[in-house]
Amino acid sequence: MRGQESPGPALSPLTARETWQAVAQELRSRGMREEELPQVADLGLPAALPAREKRTLWVSAVCRDEDAGSVRFRVECREGGACLPFLADWRGGGERVAAPSCRLKGASRRAAARPRAAPSVVAGERATAVMTAAGLRMTAEVICLDRGASGEIVRVRAKEGRIFRARVSGPGFVEALAESMAASEAEKLHGR
Repeated sequence: MRGQESPGPALSPLTARETWQAVAQELRSRGMREEELPQVADLGLPAALPAREKRTLWVSAVCRDEDAGSVRFRVECREGGACLPFLADWRGGGERVAAPSCRLKGASRRAAARPRAAPSVVAGERATAVMTAAGLRMTAEVICLDRGASGEIVRVRAKEGRIFRARVSGPGFVEALAESMAASEAEKLHGR
């Protein structure tokens, strides 16, 4: 007879408001005045990300994307394992925040936002892809086609052969990018 399994930690999605609070706190620490801060709606956020209920967000890195005219914030939970790190963008904030460029000098356009860290995924390795759409969270096993550290974008292949882009969220984990999934579905429908 099996014993009762203890329930896992309570999860709830990270909210735009709590992400904004972490970003606003970082910008205040950089000397930005209240009237200069972005609004909650000004932040570009990934789809709903699950996290443990008791969490505190903080900004671990900031850089400017000159091409997009935005500021990119790497946001994490202070409590280890409470959530996966993710990126938030402030479009139009590029001129307002003094931060290093997201591009490395002399590097290609696909360069990482920081010096190359040890990869969290390696080409040819299996990883778990998390896909969130319409309030549903799904996971699938994929094969990584590129190596990448946390926060970087890599190509992955699903079991049925579909290739799409995903953001590395940790060792062996990637977050499917919604626009990449939509493009992949459109190509499938058109027989490409």
